[in-house]
Order: sequence, then C-alpha cells, then structure tokens
Amino acid sequence: MKYCLVFILLLAVAYSSFDFTHHQNGHELFTSLRDETQKIWVVFVEAHPEGNDEVRTQNKDVKAAVKNMLTKEDVFYTELELTTDEQKEKYQDFIDLTKLDTDLLNEGPTVVLVYDKKGNWIHGHGIPQETVDTIHAFILQKEENDNRNQPISVGGSVQHPSAFESFGGGY
Repeated sequence: MKYCLVFILLLAVAYSSFDFTHHQNGHELFTSLRDETQKIWVVFVEAHPEGNDEVRTQNKDVKAAVKNMLTKEDVFYTELELTTDEQKEKYQDFIDLTKLDTDLLNEGPTVVLVYDKKGNWIHGHGIPQETVDTIHAFILQKEENDNRNQPISVGGSVQHPSAFESFGGGY
C-alpha cells in the first residue's frame, strides 16, 4: 500500500508540468504566460461549430497527435474551447494578447506557443510537427536566454509554409 501511494505521487509529479488545466478565465492564463516566463506554454484552442462533425473529428485527431508528440517535451499544456460567445468573452484577455483569429477555429484548431513572453500561433496543415519544431526552437532560446525583462509579444500567426495550406484532408 505504501509503495502504491509513493508510485501515485511520483506519477502525479511527473505529469504535473505537462497539464495546466486549472485556469478559469483568460486573465488567469494571461497572467501565467506573462509571469511564468521560464516555462514553455502550449495552448490547444478549438471550437465545435454546430452541425460540423468534420471539424469536430479533425480537432480530435489533431489534439491527439499534438498530445502524443508532447509527451516527451518539457512544456505546460492546456486546452481552450471557444465555441460560444460566452467562452470567447471569458477568454478575451488571452485572445487579445495572442491576436488569435477566432474565425479560423471554424475550419480547425489553433495551437498557441509562448516562451519568455514571445510566441506565435499555428493554424493549418502540419500543426503537430510545427508545434514540436517551435518547442525545440524555444528550448534553444531557453538555453541561451539572458534577458528576462522584455514586454510580452505573441505577434500573431506563424509564418511556416504549412500555415498557408487549408485543412482539406489530414491535419
């Protein structure tokens, strides 16, 4: 029994840095991104448009692929669903900070990545691989980082070639 409890505690500690689901609104998430600059943040943002099962299935598949690729990465991961106007209003601070185009969520998910008050968002074909590539770039920055007193700047969408492709078939 004692070993079982120790195992459960170790398991909880091992996965605690991966999952950050206790935010209640956009201000809490904004504050975490602003104040916890030495963490790499991955925010999976989706909407479930009514009557569009194709987007729901696509969101589910892309989310599973992203989570699968992140299991070996030292990141803080969370998810947002911005289907209703109420949800969008609740997370407006986050939407404004990241300059997130919520209309794109009707086509498929978006992943927001932030490290050291800088980041971008990814939407379109290739989200799982681009997410990992961006995280690896952040890890390199983390190793070289020596200037921590800059204002936060997410800056908009990523300028990766696959960001210009549509969601037609696959991720």
